[in-house]
Parts: sequence; structure tokens; C-alpha cells
Amino acid sequence: MSDQNDDAVVARRKALAQALKNGQDVVVAPSGEVEFKAEAQQEGQTAIQVPSGKLA
Repeated sequence: MSDQNDDAVVARRKALAQALKNGQDVVVAPSGEVEFKAEAQQEGQTAIQVPSGKLA
């Protein structure tokens, strides 16, 4: 992977972790990926919501 791609992955992980800490909606898609609820809805996916205060 390139450094730019690595940076994007790290930034996304930090954003998702921060969202979980702040009680924002984060879901687990059928593929197993953790993503923001709005992203899953835009893609027409059903997803499992991560309970507030729970870090994977």
C-alpha cells in the first residue's frame, strides 16, 4: 500500500473510534466493515448498530 492510502486508513479508523466515543451512530455492515450509519444507508445496506460505549 502507498503512504497516502495508509494515511487514509488510519484517519478513517480514528474517525470511527472518535464517533464511537462520542456516541454517534456507527454500524457493522454485512461485510464486517465498521462504517458510519449514513454511509450504510446511502449504499442501501442493512447493518447492526454498535451499542453506545462499546468498542470492538
